Amino acid sequence: MMRQTMIRYAATMFAATAITFAQGPNKFDFAVIGDAPYGPVTGTPPNRVQVYPALSYERLIADINSTMTAEQKVHLVIHVGDIKEGNSRCDDNVYTQNRNYLNTFLMPAIFVPGDNEWTDCHRITNGAFDPLARLAFLRTTFYPTNQTLGVTKLTVTRQSGYPENSRWRYGPVLFVTLNMPGSNNGYQNANSDTGVPNPYRAVMDAEYATRNAANLAWLNSAFDVAAADATIKGVVIAIQANPFERFLEGGQGYTISGYEGFISTLRTRTVSYNKPVILAHGDTHYYRIDRPMTGTYPACTGAVPPNPTNPCTAVAVPASPTDRIHNFLRLEVFAQNDVHWVKISVNQSDPDLFSLSPQRVPGN
Repeated sequence: MMRQTMIRYAATMFAATAITFAQGPNKFDFAVIGDAPYGPVTGTPPNRVQVYPALSYERLIADINSTMTAEQKVHLVIHVGDIKEGNSRCDDNVYTQNRNYLNTFLMPAIFVPGDNEWTDCHRITNGAFDPLARLAFLRTTFYPTNQTLGVTKLTVTRQSGYPENSRWRYGPVLFVTLNMPGSNNGYQNANSDTGVPNPYRAVMDAEYATRNAANLAWLNSAFDVAAADATIKGVVIAIQANPFERFLEGGQGYTISGYEGFISTLRTRTVSYNKPVILAHGDTHYYRIDRPMTGTYPACTGAVPPNPTNPCTAVAVPASPTDRIHNFLRLEVFAQNDVHWVKISVNQSDPDLFSLSPQRVPGN
């Protein structure tokens, strides 16, 4: 393992009541991975396909599984989406093979959908699939019951109609997953590739509207649960998209951010919760741990009063903002050719609660 760079943050802690924790210990580790496996691939678009075995990904799985013999084993694994590269086909075997991979983790494994496995499958390079049909197949493949993947199962609560949105309690932490992928959350996804119109644009926009409302309701309900229970000391949220740097991408034809409602709700609830909140995501393939959220970033600027037809852009982050939200921490996972993982340690007796460290996989 590389020398671990520990990043810790403090937050207001509340006295615990004499309530027994729903499941899990008060001190444990969990792993976060994503944007893998991205290869190997063969062929050229639209016949470029992911092939297996994915040896670097298998080494990553073996490395995490090896912790089961350690004193401080990994209790959970969260994959934040993108189980293939963005320019290969969305064929059925990609989903079934990656489900099988996730089931080789010795501990419970939780998977969050990414854009490469559904919102972008309409692209010609991805096989010109119906994205909503891919989402339906993804749901039946990865979320058939209220049990997680992995050799050891964990029971989770799933949102009605959106089984990929899950919630579970482990020790003093409440975990929440949301189907919030890249490509602007699937909204205003105009082109199939190089200027070819997306034939599914209208149905995708309609799907976005209902799913986004469900996501916000699920996020709010999670914070309601956490706020009502003094024994919950922190919240971990897992999504695929990077809603900060990709709040509203230029050159994509987007005029409204598909993440605006999420960021606004997350900001409000994090501030009022006043305990540690971690957002784990992938998407932009740049490993980082930081505190990007402020009272104004990211945000939408435009006409006053707001006009949804006007373009909006992310507000630049000042070098030293005075409105930084300090109980919020963002983790972006290793990705693509950096097939490694991040360990998050939870210790209720530590007033900081969370500590994060990168884990290098030998041979990758």
